Amino acid sequence: MSSIIYVIGMGPGACNLLTQQALTCIKACDVLLGSTRLIESIASLDTLEAEKITCKLSEMEELIQGYETQTIHTRIGILASGDTGFYSVANWVKKQFQDTFEIEYITGISSLQYFCNKIQKPYNAVKTISVHGREDTVLGEVLSHEEVFVLTGGTYKVQSICQMLNHQGLGELDVYIGENLSYPEERILVGKAKDFAADSFEDLAVILIQNQAVAECKVMGVTHGIADACFIRGKVPMTKEEVRTVCVAKMALVNTDIVYDIGAGTGSVAVEIARICKKGYVYALEKNEEAVALIKANKEKFGIYNMEILQTKCPEGMQGLPVPNKVFIGGSSGQLDSIAEIVLGKNPMAIMVVTAITLETLTETLNCAKRYDLEMTYTQISVANSKTVGSYHMMMGQNPIFIVTMKGKQL
Repeated sequence: MSSIIYVIGMGPGACNLLTQQALTCIKACDVLLGSTRLIESIASLDTLEAEKITCKLSEMEELIQGYETQTIHTRIGILASGDTGFYSVANWVKKQFQDTFEIEYITGISSLQYFCNKIQKPYNAVKTISVHGREDTVLGEVLSHEEVFVLTGGTYKVQSICQMLNHQGLGELDVYIGENLSYPEERILVGKAKDFAADSFEDLAVILIQNQAVAECKVMGVTHGIADACFIRGKVPMTKEEVRTVCVAKMALVNTDIVYDIGAGTGSVAVEIARICKKGYVYALEKNEEAVALIKANKEKFGIYNMEILQTKCPEGMQGLPVPNKVFIGGSSGQLDSIAEIVLGKNPMAIMVVTAITLETLTETLNCAKRYDLEMTYTQISVANSKTVGSYHMMMGQNPIFIVTMKGKQL
C-alpha cells in the first residue's frame, strides 16, 4: 500500500478543541479532505502545508481512488465531525478502502461529550440517535428511554422534533438544545418541547429530550392483559381481557410494528399494542363518535403517545395510512373483503387477526381467507369468570368467540 488514510475526529468544530494527536496528524498530512465547515476550521493553523480540498461525501470516493495508483507515499487526512466512533464517516471509509489503504483513526471530542459537559449532565445512560439523512425514529426512542440525544440536520431539524413531540402530546417534556456548538454564535437553550416548536434552528444543532415517565413504566412493567376494569367504558363493546390477550399474542408483535386497529371500540386492543410497540405506531380506526371519545379517554389515561385515532369508516379511512405490519379487525361492518384487499395491497405479508362472535362473521372471514389464498389458523375461546353470590362463587360464562389469524403465504 503506497498511501495511508487518517480519519481525523475534529470535535464540535472550533480549532481549540482539537486533540493534540489530531493537530499533529493534520499538520503531517499531504492532503486534507472534508466539508466546507471543517476545512475552514483549520484555515488559521500555522505550518499547515497540506493541500486542502472541500468536498462532499459523494465526491470523496473518486478523489481518494486517484491516490491508489500513485507510487509516492501520500498521507490523506479525512476530516470527520466530532469523534470517529460517533455517527461518523469512519465506517464508510473502512467499508470502501480497507482493502486498498492502510487506515488509522484519530479520536476527537463528540458533540455528546461537549454538550453534556455544557449542561452538566452525565451521559452514560443517554440513548443516542442521528436523524441527519436517516429515517425519523425519535418518537419511539423517547417512549423507550429516559434521555435521548439527537443529532439533527438536513430536512429534520430541532424544530421538527419539537413540533412532532408537541403534536403527539409530549410538548411538556424537558428539552436541552445546543446550536453551533463551540463556535462564537453557540446557543444553549433549556425549556419544554412546545416552547421551541415555532422556532428555527440551524443544521448544526443537537437536542437532549428527557421523559421521566419512562422510569415510571419500568416500575409498572409492560405486559398485555390489562384488567377490563382499568379501561374507561361506556356502552361501546370492548374486547375482553382474556380474548384481548390471545389476540395480541396471535399478532406476533415486534417493537417497531405499524399496526391498524379496525373497529377499535373503546381502544383496549390499541392501547395494549401501543404499550408493546413503543418504537412503532398504532392507527385506531373507528366510525362511532361515542367510541372515538372513549378511545381518546383511554389513550390519555394510559399515557399513550404513539397512536393516532381516526374517526372514519373502513376501508375508506385506510387509503392514506403507512404500510402496516399487523392488523387487528374487531369490527368490519361487512367490509372485510375490501379491508383485506387494501391491507394486502400495501403489504402482502401483513398478519391480520379477526374476531368473530357470530357464525356469519366467521363464514365471511373464512371465505375472505380462501379468496386471497391466505394461511389461516382458527381458535375458539370460551371464557368463564368467577362471580361472588353470597358466600358462594359461581362461574359466569362469556360468549364463545372465534379468533382467525390470516397472512400471506411465503413464496
